[in-house]
Amino acid sequence: MEQIKGTTDTEGRGLFLDPTHKFRPSAYWFWHSIPDEETCRRQLADFKARGLGTILIQARIALPREDYMSDAYLAAYRLAIGVAAQLGLKAAIYDDYNWISGHAGGRTVEGRDELRERHLFWSSSKDSKGTISGIHAPFTERMGPEIFRWQYEGSKVEWCEWTLEAALLHPAGAITDLNQITDVTKAVRIAASDPVSCRFEYDGAVQADQTLTAFVSARSMTSRLINYLMPEAAARFIEVGLRPFTEVLDDLVPDPLGSIFYDQPAAGFYRWDQIEGNPGNSLLFSSKLSESVATRTCVPFPLSLMAVLRDVGEPTRRLRAQFYAAYASLMNEAFFGTLRNFAERNGIALTGHEILPHISSWSLNGGFTSIDPRVAPAVDFFGIDGFRHETAVDSNNFDPQLAPKLGDSVARSNGRSRCVVETYASALRTPVRAAGQWELTLETMRAQAVRLHCLGMRQFLWHGVYQTDGRSGDPTPFANPRFDYGPGINFEPWWKYHDIFAQESARISTFIELAVPRTPVAILYPLHTAWAEGPRHSHAHHVGAWCEHLLALGYDFMLVSESDTANAEIDGDRIVASGLAFQAVVLPSVTVLESGAALVTLARFKDAGGSIWSSGDRLLSLCEGSIEAFTDLATTHLPGPPERRTMEELLAAIAVPGPQIRSLSGAKPWQWVGEEPGGRWRVVLFNDAAKTIRCEISLGKGFICEVWSPADGTAHSTSAYGYLTIALEPQEVRCLRLYETDEPVETQGHLRSPPAFDDKRAVVLGEGWTFAPDADAAFIPISVLKGWEEQGFAAFSGTGIYRLDMGIAADDDWILQIPEAHTAVTVRIDGREVGRRAWRPYRFVLGHLRKGAYELEIAVSNTAANRYYNHTPYLGSTRDTSGLTAAPFLVPLTREG
Repeated sequence: MEQIKGTTDTEGRGLFLDPTHKFRPSAYWFWHSIPDEETCRRQLADFKARGLGTILIQARIALPREDYMSDAYLAAYRLAIGVAAQLGLKAAIYDDYNWISGHAGGRTVEGRDELRERHLFWSSSKDSKGTISGIHAPFTERMGPEIFRWQYEGSKVEWCEWTLEAALLHPAGAITDLNQITDVTKAVRIAASDPVSCRFEYDGAVQADQTLTAFVSARSMTSRLINYLMPEAAARFIEVGLRPFTEVLDDLVPDPLGSIFYDQPAAGFYRWDQIEGNPGNSLLFSSKLSESVATRTCVPFPLSLMAVLRDVGEPTRRLRAQFYAAYASLMNEAFFGTLRNFAERNGIALTGHEILPHISSWSLNGGFTSIDPRVAPAVDFFGIDGFRHETAVDSNNFDPQLAPKLGDSVARSNGRSRCVVETYASALRTPVRAAGQWELTLETMRAQAVRLHCLGMRQFLWHGVYQTDGRSGDPTPFANPRFDYGPGINFEPWWKYHDIFAQESARISTFIELAVPRTPVAILYPLHTAWAEGPRHSHAHHVGAWCEHLLALGYDFMLVSESDTANAEIDGDRIVASGLAFQAVVLPSVTVLESGAALVTLARFKDAGGSIWSSGDRLLSLCEGSIEAFTDLATTHLPGPPERRTMEELLAAIAVPGPQIRSLSGAKPWQWVGEEPGGRWRVVLFNDAAKTIRCEISLGKGFICEVWSPADGTAHSTSAYGYLTIALEPQEVRCLRLYETDEPVETQGHLRSPPAFDDKRAVVLGEGWTFAPDADAAFIPISVLKGWEEQGFAAFSGTGIYRLDMGIAADDDWILQIPEAHTAVTVRIDGREVGRRAWRPYRFVLGHLRKGAYELEIAVSNTAANRYYNHTPYLGSTRDTSGLTAAPFLVPLTREG
């Protein structure tokens, strides 16, 4: 979706009040069996009522594989999308069974064995004989037997069609020149093979100072994954895995079904007993790879293979980067290009996400550390995004991370903006990651969503809502839906509060949509360095360090590609790339670039007064042209990763336009700042800390501030101020629209959240409470100073009801303050609902109460953890805290006198 342009002020306010589905949270809808009509209608109506805007049906491993894409499955799918249309929900095709797009539940390779993944292995020997054996898939194995059984027929990794692709004689020690390598491919043969190994032999002699290295490809006999280098595989995937959807949906395409979503297409990450050298895993192989690589590198394919494996002197980095560039280009065109063509023929958008090795991390390879991302579609993010119509990324758990920022960056590079962020939870209390986080609170999820919006997210995509909550007494991950990357949030007791979160998230997103982010710093994405050096090189950590420190210091940034940099314009002392203006450019341990074009632009930027900061390793080579033509461009070079104090000094030297935000209490809030056409500014502030944060905003000589409330969609203007102080309570978010004014201004203004009340007249409600696990149960006395899990309800997950007969001593406007609640709260007075809250502060305006007796009811919904983890290995040492754990109190809204 393109950023909305030319929106009038009235239209902008209308969009904020009632956001469209593009901004509302979406979710995978996990199917564990083929649902009946009643289930479809009931659950979809529930999803709509809870604020979801888009649904993606995803068949999970609990659904029998033979049911996937069956006539009954497609009929239920058609029914569900039709019901969604009736409800005003949008939909997208999640394109596969379980995940790893391309296999269509195994149907792509059924009867088409030639489409199964084929890999390139290698082995070095000191004599004329060598072996490749012990091939295994550790990445898949760690996920357990259910996943292994799903991915491999018969739960076995077996191979056939062993083919010698290259064999080389080379020095046993260091190689300093390509001329030291001899191609002996014609003299080497496969001597023997079986489903788990092969043996090769050389007809000549290997001298004492030589090593024989053979590269052998083999096709999997058992894997259901495809060869992503072959467009024929993608075409077959479309035939059996996508076209049946578009045919059965027919009139429901493109509305409400408007897109196809792919998920982590990647072949197996294999290792074997003889693996060595720079790559961490086997490489996919096809007959087209050798020609593609030879054309790119201008050297024979076998020599390129040797450069991929080990150092071969000066051309190593260039050859390695060019090899992976050819490899990635072949893969991207074969798979993503074929999918994009299909989507466009059907008038729908292609979206989805590849493997993100930086998931849950700031470092480029801080997430999936056990894989070499170069062998998968997992490094060339800017190139991959060029095949999408809408950008999507993956994020794990609930800490700030790189994924949304990189997603927004690649979108802007390709003429779009912002991204969808799929978020899933992996277990924290157990090594079985799929057991998920049934202890997840809506406050935690909502806080992460706000942070993600500040980092570049347009739409929150939850993984997922469930058809069923699975079986008790069965801790088997994946096969039991309960422990298939929980939580299924629609089975959380707090799910009925999700609509509050959904509306707020959508409004924050629309508020951000109407401005261009202020990004004073550009970080060059080191693509060719990543290809040449590998995932353990310092570039990965340096990118993460720059990103994390910049955000901590309140400076936004964007990653830019080498091509964006080469084609950038110089505007005064700023460099304009991807539609954004930057005051500084960072080179994070960059050793290899594709060409000198970006350096030419950076030299112009430096001459115009721009700042160029580099860290770690310096530039060593270009894939095209000579590095000797360029001197070091950096205005500042840091030998190691950037440190906070050094970055503060660097940032102090650049002039950042627009609102200036200064913390008055040490801690900084999360912030997003963007500029509208016409010079108005938008600011989002969010406090995810445990204490109130105070900050100060100034803009020019004076400004007017509009306060837009994402909670209810209202907007109002303040007076004109020289500067404005803001107190942000824990979990408070503020959306502010600022513009300079020539009107007379007050020196200082204040924005505070809590209504004024007299805390000296607080009435503590600590005694006399009763409790029941539901409204029809008998009420018993309970303490509000500790959770109900400690008071006889250890395994209860649901909505517990606290009641108190209380007296009001004087007529007044009263506020109920609940210091601690776990985790979502509804308050009623004499049966009348006065408010709902699912995150702090738990403050409720009770209204005007006359002197007298009242029944106060506080309904608290906890998480599902104590129920679903009970009697399982996932429970941990303590129960999930539930209910009230501190005494509520009343305070009058008005002050005495």
